[in-house]
Amino acid sequence: MTEPRRPAIRPNAMADRILGLALAFVLAACSGATASPTPEPTPRPTPTPVGLPVSNPQEAAALVLATNPLFSDARQLDPDLIGQSRWWAASPLADGGYTIEVTVGWGDCPSGCINRHVWTFEVTADGTITLAGETGDEVPQPLPE
Repeated sequence: MTEPRRPAIRPNAMADRILGLALAFVLAACSGATASPTPEPTPRPTPTPVGLPVSNPQEAAALVLATNPLFSDARQLDPDLIGQSRWWAASPLADGGYTIEVTVGWGDCPSGCINRHVWTFEVTADGTITLAGETGDEVPQPLPE
């Protein structure tokens, strides 16, 4: 004697979807794979021709300091001030412009800053800014105080 056939039981389609989503979440959580954050690049100065004539080192420095958010707190170098971590210094160029050196330091700056990075710009008398070079330690992001 053969057993009577039972009707096939079809699970609820919505329950299938919920179960599938729950399984996907569990597998993702158990996989151990985590997305690693993408490091932010060091902000680089973006010199642009401004077209504002400069007649003194303070005007040239103001143009340069506006090129990079790292320079926002930079003040003119005061050799008698202890603990400066961001400063600029100027020297005249033959064409009436200025060389502006911007220094950003970090790491125990009350003792003279363990690390520092220096950007050198040339600012012509007509206000054109050129990054002439940079030296020093790689600037960490975010910059420690």
